[in-house]
Amino acid sequence: TDVSFKVTGTGTAFTSEINVGDKIRHMGTSLALKVESIASDTEMIVNSASWKDGDALPESAVPFDILKRIDHKVVYEKVLEKLASGGAIGIFPEGGSHDRTDLLPLKVGVALIAYSALEKDGLNVPIVPVGLNYFRAHRFRGRVVVEYGQPTYIDPQTLDAYKSGGEERREVCNSLLDAVEDSMKSVIVSTPDYETLQVVHTARRLYQRKELQASDKQDLNRRFAEGYRRLMMLSEGSPPKEWLDLQEKMVAYDKELKDLGIKDYQVPALSNEKYEYDGDTVLREMRLPYQLAHIFLMVFLAAIPAAFLNLPVGLLARLYALKRRKKALRESKVKIKAFDVMLTEKVLLCIVLVPSLWVFYGILLWNFTDWDGPTIALVIMSLPLFSYMGIVVAEAGMVDIKDVRPFVMRFFPSARRRLSALPATRKNLQKELRDFIKQVGPQFGELYYKKELDWKEMQRKSRTQSVVGKKEN
Repeated sequence: TDVSFKVTGTGTAFTSEINVGDKIRHMGTSLALKVESIASDTEMIVNSASWKDGDALPESAVPFDILKRIDHKVVYEKVLEKLASGGAIGIFPEGGSHDRTDLLPLKVGVALIAYSALEKDGLNVPIVPVGLNYFRAHRFRGRVVVEYGQPTYIDPQTLDAYKSGGEERREVCNSLLDAVEDSMKSVIVSTPDYETLQVVHTARRLYQRKELQASDKQDLNRRFAEGYRRLMMLSEGSPPKEWLDLQEKMVAYDKELKDLGIKDYQVPALSNEKYEYDGDTVLREMRLPYQLAHIFLMVFLAAIPAAFLNLPVGLLARLYALKRRKKALRESKVKIKAFDVMLTEKVLLCIVLVPSLWVFYGILLWNFTDWDGPTIALVIMSLPLFSYMGIVVAEAGMVDIKDVRPFVMRFFPSARRRLSALPATRKNLQKELRDFIKQVGPQFGELYYKKELDWKEMQRKSRTQSVVGKKEN
């Protein structure tokens, strides 16, 4: 609704803290009310145009924060100049960073830029979705899969509606945002929560018969995520018992892998191991001696650069990032664990601390050694190389440590029994999962049968079905 009403404050200072055009936001929500006029320190008029229908407005005193009005005119002018000259810009239409497993509501800025370019310069700019799929994004040396999707274009016939302003402009901008959201979801794996995302990844690993390219893994992940959504929709939120039992088994299997410190891709090889032997025989027949020797070598090579160059900075960066994560989580209305801010904070701090540490070592060498200036300068200039070598070698050592843990676990009788049971457990889960997919898959049509899918179109159909379902309910 688009309604203006009065807001009364208690112990507030509206005239000195708030300006017309600013927004006030009820803490705990992501929506804000635009300030139209300020009568006094305790009274002002706000507009509820951005408040969702059905959301109850507070009737008693609630805490709020202030979103200052920003004049985007200069920014838009520079952006349009860049586009008109054949350039490209990057924009995050969600308006902020978060760690959810689905998109936040998109801001209207991307639609205004696209329509303004068409209106001013006759340029129908392609809006290309870029999917950033992070793995261990809060840690150094994490991974990201970047996907580019099909571009979205404005329908030129809607330009007149945009020029008309008011409700017509809002409708065409919202339609464009829906299309942009569909294209963005076509390059990510969208699920309702982390638990569902974990089940999707486990199901994909169990279902695939061979190692896949990153793009094929993402495609299969999206098929499972979309299949889960359709299964929930068809069953009206009450999936069949066969799926609930299978999901419970997959969660238990994933937990067992984590407890034993082993990855799913390592499980098939366990069926070739001989667990009935004693510890010495197991030690001789496996690669444990080599693994241990390799680990010790990596630790030795990484010890000096890691201890003096990387460890101090890494520890401080970790502590600082954890502190900032807690602050971001406390202040955010959309973050779940706020892991998305950690690596950014680490990098920003390291940009300052790393060269500062090198300068500190240079000062120590200058004051406490008899080395001449050129020698000290050469040492300082070599520190970046030593630091990088320490990172690479330490990373190799960590890989070895992860690989050797399953070997070490085999020396414990209880762990050997659990490890020996994993291949059969995995094989049974694979069979149950594939049987279930064969049973329900034909109901999902092209999702099950087609080898190549137009994910943008799939997301459009998914959104349309969701809207129809909500109207029927």
